[in-house]
Amino acid sequence: MNRRTFIKQATTASLALSAQCLRAVDSPVASSPLIGIQIAGHSLLDEGMERCLDLVQSTCHANAIFLYSHSYYAAHKRPPEVYADHGVPIRDERQRNITRVWLRHHDSAFANTSLRIPRPSADEEYGNRDVFAEAAEACKKRGLRFYARLLEPGTKELRDRVPNSERAMSVGLDGKISGQPCRNNPEWMGFWDALVADTVRSYPLDGYQWGAERTGPLSSVLWNGTVPFCFCPHCEARAKREGIHSGRAREGFTELSALITKLRAGANAPADGVFTNVLRVMMKFPEILAWDYQWRLALEEQGRRTHALVKSARPQTSVGRHLDHRNTSWDALFLAQWSYADLAPYTDFIKPILYHDILAPRLLAYHLEELKKGPLAELSLQQSLEMFYAMRGYDPKVEPRLEELNHRGMSADYVGIETKRIVDRVQGTCAVIPGIGVDVPNNIHAGQPDGPKEKPFLSRPETLRAAVVKAFDAGASGILISREYDEMRVENLKAIGAALQELRKA
Repeated sequence: MNRRTFIKQATTASLALSAQCLRAVDSPVASSPLIGIQIAGHSLLDEGMERCLDLVQSTCHANAIFLYSHSYYAAHKRPPEVYADHGVPIRDERQRNITRVWLRHHDSAFANTSLRIPRPSADEEYGNRDVFAEAAEACKKRGLRFYARLLEPGTKELRDRVPNSERAMSVGLDGKISGQPCRNNPEWMGFWDALVADTVRSYPLDGYQWGAERTGPLSSVLWNGTVPFCFCPHCEARAKREGIHSGRAREGFTELSALITKLRAGANAPADGVFTNVLRVMMKFPEILAWDYQWRLALEEQGRRTHALVKSARPQTSVGRHLDHRNTSWDALFLAQWSYADLAPYTDFIKPILYHDILAPRLLAYHLEELKKGPLAELSLQQSLEMFYAMRGYDPKVEPRLEELNHRGMSADYVGIETKRIVDRVQGTCAVIPGIGVDVPNNIHAGQPDGPKEKPFLSRPETLRAAVVKAFDAGASGILISREYDEMRVENLKAIGAALQELRKA
């Protein structure tokens, strides 16, 4: 969507999408590009529902609210210095016991699983409020679209919050519970489907956005040295149906994991090279790739069920897919397993995380340094960065140098390049709504004994304005202001609003 198209779309038609996509029935904003903002339930209540929505609409001109239904993942328990001043006292979340459930479920919906969402306990702050019902009504009065957002919780969150969750988890090669649920496990399938269906049936949602911030077993081994997964009976049964020899997969992952584990422990590289040996194991055991691909297929089967469940309950509700930074920007294996076009048949909009600022330190800590410990041990960090920029089409003269990654964000060009990549792949079959990161804190290694404390990574208004323009010039159908509203400084919300006004006048 270029600037001229932005004006036409904003005044005459909805976003060059399918008829039902990203439209709320009889909504006064249905003909304008989606300008969403991600927010947590406690933010609405801490600031006051009406006051908070006033600030959002008057600064960044959002026309859609994306609210966590279950904030098991949400960035809670953070120090006050990462919060923005919105004109109300900033409270220290580390001293609070805030509920993680912002809606009310019907127990009957969970008949196909032993997992349950307990009602908030009496000692949980805001646990007595059905925030979804309150927010839906407040948004309706203001002509705001109302979207649910949900990310798959991890092992700790599930253990802490969902009884019987251990029955649904992935199993490592060592027989221990792994860090994510198993999507071939009937307990998880029943639980996830109940979450989706009951939420959509119970509330008048304009959209439902879900995500799974995960990597598959092969990426987890190569990038992080994680114990290979999932080797539960359900996954082994699936492999057998697909003609994959589970014994060979186990043997291959064992050998590969041993190689990476030794390297990460400081062992000398093999005489004929690390990368050569990694490829040798995968050629010797092609079952490794086949096993990893089944993880990918199970994830997308969950996506197809999610789409079907939402449409069955509320046909006009749009279904969106959230993809995290690993999925959009650096996990080459995940990106190779699929194409964005594969999502289009069961996704009304794709929301890729394109947080330009925080990508830089994340790229260094979560990708380049991890590769250096394992499969790309022969390359220097500088060489890996140059290769990354070249493969992704980024200009090294514009983007941060290696020594700048920890304190300088990526340029707005990154947002435009990645948005255009997705738009070109989906060819108008679904919407592309990039997530524009605003003041996302740098929490890399936070909480570790030898790691830095979580601290702000403040966005610059001029770069935010450029990122918004780049996104629409690349063909975006809207933007989603991210990560969390309570981190976003007012001056940056105003900068986004100003950019949108300039686009409308262009």
